[in-house]
Amino acid sequence: MLIGVFLRHYKIYRGLYFIPINSDYNNKYSVYIGNNGAGKSSILESLNTFFNGANWNRNKDGKKDDAFIAPIFLVRKEEFINTLELGDEDILYFEFLSDYFWSSNTELGSNFSTDEFKKFYQYRDILKNKYDKEEYFLFLVGIAFNNKNDAYFITFNDSLLKKVPLDLKDYKYQKILDLVKEYYTYVYIPIEASPSDILKIENREMQELMNRDILNEIDNILNQKNIKNGSRGHYSVIEFLNNSLNTYMDSINDIISKIDERYAYKVEGMYKKNLKSSDVRKKILEAYFSIRTLKKDRKEVSELSSGEQRTALLDVATAFLIESSSAHKNVILAVDEPENSLHISRAFSQFERLRNLSTKNQILITTHWYGSLPVTDTGDLHYIELISDKKVEMHSFKLNNYFEKRGKLPDDIIIKSYFELSSSILSSMRSEEKNWIICEGTDDKIYLEYYLRNVPNLQVFAVGGCANVVKMYNYLYLPFCEREENRAINSKLLCLVDTDEHLNIIDFNSSTKGEKLKIARIQMSDDDVLLSKLSSGGIYTPTEIEDCLDPELLYDSLVQCISKYGDSVQRDSIAMFSFKQDMKNSKIKGEQSILAPSSIEAIEHKEFIYQFIDDYRNKYLISELYVKNAMKRGHKMPSLFRRIEQFFDVI
Repeated sequence: MLIGVFLRHYKIYRGLYFIPINSDYNNKYSVYIGNNGAGKSSILESLNTFFNGANWNRNKDGKKDDAFIAPIFLVRKEEFINTLELGDEDILYFEFLSDYFWSSNTELGSNFSTDEFKKFYQYRDILKNKYDKEEYFLFLVGIAFNNKNDAYFITFNDSLLKKVPLDLKDYKYQKILDLVKEYYTYVYIPIEASPSDILKIENREMQELMNRDILNEIDNILNQKNIKNGSRGHYSVIEFLNNSLNTYMDSINDIISKIDERYAYKVEGMYKKNLKSSDVRKKILEAYFSIRTLKKDRKEVSELSSGEQRTALLDVATAFLIESSSAHKNVILAVDEPENSLHISRAFSQFERLRNLSTKNQILITTHWYGSLPVTDTGDLHYIELISDKKVEMHSFKLNNYFEKRGKLPDDIIIKSYFELSSSILSSMRSEEKNWIICEGTDDKIYLEYYLRNVPNLQVFAVGGCANVVKMYNYLYLPFCEREENRAINSKLLCLVDTDEHLNIIDFNSSTKGEKLKIARIQMSDDDVLLSKLSSGGIYTPTEIEDCLDPELLYDSLVQCISKYGDSVQRDSIAMFSFKQDMKNSKIKGEQSILAPSSIEAIEHKEFIYQFIDDYRNKYLISELYVKNAMKRGHKMPSLFRRIEQFFDVI
């Protein structure tokens, strides 16, 4: 994946900049936000220049000789080597490159002590703590403005080349650039691009998404020996054409030779006698493919609205990327403002689709629509700020906790993100009658989506904690209380929170009239689970969604997850417990736990299991395993989800 890029003198980036992109190999989703002219699109454009040779928009105040673009890559060694079928010398050179970039530091020289290189090394050190250098290559390769076809290691160039081992001195390191471009496919959809043009099947971007070259496909069809030639085997379409045409020309020459043998249609010596596939394929492209345009409901894509065209473009891109993910080149899809021209009710689903693609492909987007931020729990957010005509600043956050660590984000972005998300939800409820659940964590979302498949037109999303669920409820409460707004809505929205040790109390009603909007806390009560109000009084026992699942399914999923992802102490600890039979709930902690200790010693080891399940990443892994196991076994729906179905009027 791309982890970052060094830019010098590219568009607004005058001077040297290190620009972070992504630090999570499993969730390669990066969002750039900021005002117009801050430099968001310039990042995506620069990568298009690097990968696809697009126009180099150089900063006019910078010297041509100093301008460069240098992406930094983190790749799994085994995957990289096998995909490219690297030779021994190639592998050794990448090992050398990777060792250099894993270990280099500011002590290389004064040039490496600048702020931008310090930022790079800080970012690199974060990766060091997450990824084993024995399993991952880390390397940089760039291009210079004055030499766009050769590999360039920017400021590292002299230092790096001096350290090349003797047995690799003759290696043609320019090959590195070609190998990287072969390994990655970069598809860039700028804001000004015409979706209907990109969607033409012969367009380069479409062929990259399909992982096919149409001209090569035509060549293959023409040259495959599929036509029977009597007892002499098979011949190809192009051979059949040549044989048939030659026979035809011979017959014509026979006819005219009867008048005078000196007459004949012949080929001049400088011309080839027979057709080649390249002579035919362009005509096929013009006559066959160019007349076939994408239509929706028998309507040309070019005749759709701008928003519908942009939706169609991402629909098609998504279809091809999902279909061919197993055999696909490593695709980096970069989209400028996916929300552009879309109706507000469609914006949320557009961003959800892109985020879902990021587990298999790398996704880079710029946006002015902040409604996706509260509900995106994976990937990286980068806020770009133009300080002056000559200075750009960037602040980076992990999307799973940017609410907690948003010190550098302006308040108006936080407010705007909630407001735009609320507006999108309300609009979708009016126009599409969508039902919604807003919950705390991604693991909650997985359980809810699995069990509530019978709730029609349901959309579930997580906002990262109880406080954010309450905040969303606050934003939605007043519009739902307006008579005209309420009357226009024919679906429901449930805000769902855990019952924490410290009770969250709100200052107004926990539902609107008619319960089209409701906020509830999950509350265990004997053998039942209630959807209780966020007010003082009533039953109060700390309860979370994991306590309300099928007990044996959760136990099995926990054991599998610790066995696969836990450390040795955690694996030894879970082995000291068995499943406690006849449990009515699925609590792991406390006295009413589904874990039955095999000895007194086991009780002391329970803390190690708690450490595992308290990690939000492990909660997510457990929930995924739980759903996989649930799909294989028949079991009764837990009462919590029956309660929620009742709220949505599912009978």
